[in-house]
Amino acid sequence: MDYKVTKTNFGEKPDFEYPKPIFLEEMGEEGLKKLFSDFYDIVVDSDIGNFFPQDEQELEKVKAHNVKFFIEAAGGPKLYTQTVGHFDMMKTHEQFSITEKARREWLGCMEEVLRKTNISKEAKESFWAFLETFSKHTVNVDERQELEDLVINKEG
Repeated sequence: MDYKVTKTNFGEKPDFEYPKPIFLEEMGEEGLKKLFSDFYDIVVDSDIGNFFPQDEQELEKVKAHNVKFFIEAAGGPKLYTQTVGHFDMMKTHEQFSITEKARREWLGCMEEVLRKTNISKEAKESFWAFLETFSKHTVNVDERQELEDLVINKEG
């Protein structure tokens, strides 16, 4: 399977499709919980680990909280909506400076765990397509603008 990552055009919020039902059917809720537990275990040691709690108990809370969203997004019970309410991507991530590079690191960690799952190519492709596009909504720092500001500050 090709885990293609396309560039984010800063400020655009592209339409996305939720994963096909086959993804949740093949993974099951317990499989999704394990996938995200494994993912968070990797991402906390990555270049974007500073975005996530390093305390084990706090990390377990994040895992339990966030997997509810992905179970719901994959067509499962509305556990996230019932306990948290509407998911606002911008508000949730505004406390972090998320660049395209950070997004790619996040996707790289997800790719690592997704490759190890024993599900069909169709199920993986469906979930990857969702994540790859949906994750563009998290990018809230324009790296090009940061570079331009840096050049101006050095010249000025």
